[in-house]
Amino acid sequence: MDALPEYERTTLRMVERRRLATGFAKQIALTTGPFLDKPFSECDVVDVGCGYGYTALELGKLCRTVVGIEPNGALAEEANRLAAEEAPNFTFRTQSINDFDDRERFDVAVLDNVLEHLDAQPDALERIANALRPGGVAYILVPNKLWPIEAHYALPFLSWMPVPLANRYLRLTKRGHDYTDASYAPGYIRMRKLLAQRPELEATFTVPGDVSLAEGGGSKIYTLGVAALRRFPALWAISKAFLVVARKRTPVGQQPG
Repeated sequence: MDALPEYERTTLRMVERRRLATGFAKQIALTTGPFLDKPFSECDVVDVGCGYGYTALELGKLCRTVVGIEPNGALAEEANRLAAEEAPNFTFRTQSINDFDDRERFDVAVLDNVLEHLDAQPDALERIANALRPGGVAYILVPNKLWPIEAHYALPFLSWMPVPLANRYLRLTKRGHDYTDASYAPGYIRMRKLLAQRPELEATFTVPGDVSLAEGGGSKIYTLGVAALRRFPALWAISKAFLVVARKRTPVGQQPG
């Protein structure tokens, strides 16, 4: 693949992302389903940081409506095309989480490997909570900062380093130049504190609804790891990533919508 022209390598990567998106969307539906007050097929979903929009497009086949938001203009071009040409129930916005002000509009909010790119995480989670209807859920998948192999660049201990040192490491290994954008992954204690700041959200660390759909889900190591997390929840502290479903509490006397 390295011998191919750059545009061909880019095309192949996009094809692979789109292929994987079907499994990602099914995983989100299966994982959030037990926490919802209604079938996933009746839900309005927002995919925050939707990238090219492939997962949002596949979610649209499983839910009532889906809105994708993405601030990166290069990614937004493809997401706009998908929303315009392929999915009548998929709406796309070129929008930052900092401008996300919807109120009680969605049943499911997806942050799939997005939180580690957000420097103002408490504000982001507040906006997500505000956007959820009572009984709605946030699906949050984020790498563990303390996992030895960094999730984006696959470099040992990169996420443990201060950003200036991490930047030097990236340049030395020729993997990149600036780690700032991916440097906000929380550790377990930080993740618990972030969730505790939103008392309207009842957060649960959980395992994927279908292990076989997860990246690496076919391996025995992954299967054993999931089984260990089910039996010993304290192991989340050293897990490779955190998967959280946070359900917005229904006010007393109010029926879920």
